[in-house]
Amino acid sequence: MKKNRKNLALLLLAASLLAGCAGQSNSQSSQSSQAKSEKKAESKASSKSAAKSAASSAVSSSAVSSSAVSSTKSSSSQASSKSAASSSQRADVNRMGTLTSQLRVKLPGMLLPAADGLGQGSSNLNIRYTSSSSQNVVYYSVGNSPLALNDSRIASEKPYAVLTEKKNVADASSLINYQEPKTGLPAVKIASNVTGTEEGAAGSTYLQFNQGQWSFVVRASNVQGQKPLPTAQKLLALYQQYGLPDTAAKSSVQVDVGESLGSLNTVITWAKGSSVYQLKAHSAETAFKMLKSLN
Repeated sequence: MKKNRKNLALLLLAASLLAGCAGQSNSQSSQSSQAKSEKKAESKASSKSAAKSAASSAVSSSAVSSSAVSSTKSSSSQASSKSAASSSQRADVNRMGTLTSQLRVKLPGMLLPAADGLGQGSSNLNIRYTSSSSQNVVYYSVGNSPLALNDSRIASEKPYAVLTEKKNVADASSLINYQEPKTGLPAVKIASNVTGTEEGAAGSTYLQFNQGQWSFVVRASNVQGQKPLPTAQKLLALYQQYGLPDTAAKSSVQVDVGESLGSLNTVITWAKGSSVYQLKAHSAETAFKMLKSLN
């Protein structure tokens, strides 16, 4: 009986020990499963994070690439525009240069401008000329298309400038019409250090001032309500900026107020050797630019 109780106690103890081991095993198994789940979750999160990072990097790279392409296109476009403008300017300069070179062969010894004096239209610059033993005349105009030197069609175009050389002149003063400084007339201040005189005659007002060997006379129409002073001030500024041809003789600049194509209201006359030159132009600025390049 005692032996049976002892055996029963041993069985109960063994069962208890087995139950404890099973619980511990289940607990370890549960912990292992949980650890595995956590590792899987971490792995998935890491994969998602890497994917997001890669996608973000790709987007950023694409944006940088797009920006670079855009920048390259913009730079290329600007370069093309500058190149086209530069080519156009070169073509304009070459046209004046080409025609002038041809003129020098036809009119040897005549002073000719290297610049056309235009602000626009240089690509359609046209030139014709006439020549005789006593004078050469060169007509500068802008047409609908560029034409060969002395093409017959140029005669129908209005010249914006006309350059004349009168050869072997005995009395240059009669052609130049230089005006000596006037006295006894109302004084007009043209600049801080330049004063001119003003007088009226035959419905016009004449404003005159002198600089070196040059006399400047501006005529304004009273009927049209014109004033000579603004034009005189512009003339003085152009003279100070561009100068005028070298001349040992007294020379003249005469301007009628108002500029329009074909009007030729600016007339500049001077002597060079035995020749008398005269440039007529539709604007004073064009005339000064052309004469600055004279050679």
